[in-house]
Amino acid sequence: MKRIAQVLLLGCSVAFLAACDDDDDDIVVTPPPVVPLEDTDIRVLHASPDAPEVNITVNGDNALEMVDYYQGSGFIELAEGEYSIGVDAILPDGSTTTVIGPATLDLMGDMEYSVIAVGKVADATLEPLILARMDEDFGAGNIRLQIVHASPDAPAVDIYLTAPDDDIAMMDPALAGVAFKDSSDLIEVAAGMYQARVTLSGSKDVVFDSGALDLAADTDLMLVAVSNTLSGPSPINVMAWGDEGVSLISDVNAGAEARVVHASPDAPEVNVLVDDAVALTNVPYTGFSGFLPLSAGMHNLKVEPSAAPGTYVIDADADFALNTAYTILATGLVADITPWIVEGKGRRIATAAQIRLLHASPGAGNVDIYVGTDGDISDETPAFSNVPIRAETGLVPLAAGTYYVTVTPTGTQDAAIGPLMLELEANKIYTAIARDMEGGGPEFGVILLDDFNMME
Repeated sequence: MKRIAQVLLLGCSVAFLAACDDDDDDIVVTPPPVVPLEDTDIRVLHASPDAPEVNITVNGDNALEMVDYYQGSGFIELAEGEYSIGVDAILPDGSTTTVIGPATLDLMGDMEYSVIAVGKVADATLEPLILARMDEDFGAGNIRLQIVHASPDAPAVDIYLTAPDDDIAMMDPALAGVAFKDSSDLIEVAAGMYQARVTLSGSKDVVFDSGALDLAADTDLMLVAVSNTLSGPSPINVMAWGDEGVSLISDVNAGAEARVVHASPDAPEVNVLVDDAVALTNVPYTGFSGFLPLSAGMHNLKVEPSAAPGTYVIDADADFALNTAYTILATGLVADITPWIVEGKGRRIATAAQIRLLHASPGAGNVDIYVGTDGDISDETPAFSNVPIRAETGLVPLAAGTYYVTVTPTGTQDAAIGPLMLELEANKIYTAIARDMEGGGPEFGVILLDDFNMME
């Protein structure tokens, strides 16, 4: 992101009036003294879970570009005065449309302004939440916090800020009944170890637990609760927004997520084991699971024929990152069956359909993939060329509409798969995996995941 530059140039003009009277004396009007303007600070945060990347405009010019969800700027110093600030959503074709403002803000000197994009594009609730506070120091050896509920998907909550592992059963919350768009006053406490826990309002059942937080002296954070679009059971994550930008505080139970796809065409039904515990049984060819919780870190994965437990055709270790989702595919023929781990599941975006294509067909060889608005590829170039097995396109944003996907052997326009007509809707994610017929070889087809399943 580009940092906000100061966009107003301050100037002053002095008017002189000279005239001659009958005695030819000069009359001079002395201008009033120029009062220097005070400085003010402003920062911007993207907290809308279904909004695309955005540009932030100041007085009509891009000041921050390609700001994604969970991202925000540090404080930027400007001269006090009026500024026009807007938010432009970046559409799949690279064009933009204004989704907030432009709004005129009268920024006063010696103040700190936090502008948070909250709400959702899909239900037309996207708006700026503007919080202002005095720019002032706080006590030596202390920390300063401000808490904001910015998740449109979460109801009113109670918030507990305690020493680590304190039992909240008999405690009153530090903040009670905090609703969407509510914020606390500034909270100043001594530096040290703390634990933040969030419960539904009036309940003691914890829906978010920060674990132990070591907050050093002079820490100044706005803790912004936002919708969780990553992994884990908590409905929220917390963005710790400081002078230099944003870091993410995840729920202690966040972990990772993984789903399994049986894409080995000549393999029988299989069982899947994670760390020697059976996770899935009797998975047929083209079968797949939903996303399953998995702790972050190293895990052992085994695949065995359901009819021959203990005969492992896959036995591999893999490292799974916090807040990350994975698709684990058994690929290739049984003779050289190989696990393929693909990272990410994406975030639904209200202004775009997103499609992801994976090549798991051992019989097809390297392929070209065409994505067009009709089924005729004779005058088109492939969107993806020379794609080998176990390669994928990543999530590709497209405007909602009708598309045709055709897969050909590389260098030819002979369709091995398709043309497949797809009706893609905004705010949805589509994943298709190229596969062999059962047993191997043509006829080739696809395994459809995610929102494709809603279309069947």
